[in-house]
Amino acid sequence: MKKTKDIQNITKDKILEISGRLFVRHSYRGVSLSMIAERVGIRKASLYYYFKNKEDLYFAAAERMYEELDAELDKIIFKNIDAEKKIKAIIVTYIDFSLKKEKFIRVVIHNFPSRKKQKKRFEILSKKRENIIAKIIPLFKDYFKKRAVGMDLEMMTYVIMGGINLIMEDLIYNDKKESVNSREMARKIFAIIAKK
Repeated sequence: MKKTKDIQNITKDKILEISGRLFVRHSYRGVSLSMIAERVGIRKASLYYYFKNKEDLYFAAAERMYEELDAELDKIIFKNIDAEKKIKAIIVTYIDFSLKKEKFIRVVIHNFPSRKKQKKRFEILSKKRENIIAKIIPLFKDYFKKRAVGMDLEMMTYVIMGGINLIMEDLIYNDKKESVNSREMARKIFAIIAKK
């Protein structure tokens, strides 16, 4: 029985990984369950064992991307290094994650055809994003110390992450992602934050 469960978990992970890549590349509308099943190497009917429909699969893939990013950031947050190094490492990780997953946030925000219909699912994704932001804010608070008084650190975090998203989207669309040096980009972004 355990072997069957392991196979099911591996298959579900493979479905999420492949469907996530397909949704990023082709958008929600541009991906069919047949396309996903073919790439995974299973029958289309087998997808329904794991997911109710295409929407369910889409949101599961998007949730997984946020969870992967969250886990990567946790590795940095819990390291025993100072706030400046953590902030720089988080920026590098966010850039690298964006390159690896390409436009993963764009997938969640722009590609789904009916936000009203799936309001609860979007709320779950928004909560995941807010949790990531909430983990980063204390690092800025620690870094800026007394200067943090009166600063809207939540807004600062959203602006930084949103700015990185725009930069990455531009680089990806213009086929320049190979030219990205995430450490150098993080250094420049941190210099703007810290006014160095």
